[in-house]
Amino acid sequence: MACFPTNVRFFYLAGTALDPPTSLCKRLFPAIDEWHDRLAAKELSPDDPIQPTVAANAIVQVITMLRKTFIQDSVLMMELHPCHPIWQHTIFSDPAYLSFKR
Repeated sequence: MACFPTNVRFFYLAGTALDPPTSLCKRLFPAIDEWHDRLAAKELSPDDPIQPTVAANAIVQVITMLRKTFIQDSVLMMELHPCHPIWQHTIFSDPAYLSFKR
């Protein structure tokens, strides 16, 4: 709730109005989808080092949310810091990103 008046119970963030394409999100932290599937599996193989704990499920959910948020926020951040080296990453020249950015 940073930068919002404390007496306001609802707020609107324009950057969250549009969801980036799923294909674009999957390009950030691509392994998280595999982890999600492995945690969701009813039976893990005995040699699988992943333990389906509350913490493991929570971190997968957070990373999934953050990759979407990162793409949404990158549109504005690119305008504020156009020379930052991160914008050289191939995801920012992807046609799906360029379409989302418009």
